Amino acid sequence: MDYGKLAAELHSTGLNCAQSVLCALGELTGLDELTAKRISAGFGGGLRDGEVCGAVAGGMMAISYVMAKDGADGKGTPLVDTFKGYVEKFREEYGAVRCADIKAGGDEGKALCERYISYCAQLAAALITGQEDN
Repeated sequence: MDYGKLAAELHSTGLNCAQSVLCALGELTGLDELTAKRISAGFGGGLRDGEVCGAVAGGMMAISYVMAKDGADGKGTPLVDTFKGYVEKFREEYGAVRCADIKAGGDEGKALCERYISYCAQLAAALITGQEDN
């Protein structure tokens, strides 16, 4: 399954960036589409305020939901390394994690949102399935 392509397609239908990523990963999380949309609705556009990229947040929600099986936040466990590694890989690839910073390039930044969405969905899927080193 190409989770990145699916996430980009969902974004083109009007879902925000967080919704697109979390919904695309439904097969891995077991979340139905309505639940995923509702959970992630406020995370698009960097928490609707230019903060953490919604695509990053959507992927983190999926990773957390699947990997933090006992509800623990990962403190002091290898899971915290997975969380940090996910964010760091995005930062290394795109130079920032804040939506406003990523989009600082104006229209070009906005045009790249589907690229970020695709990247986050693919990376989160790889971490969830064990196909990526954390």
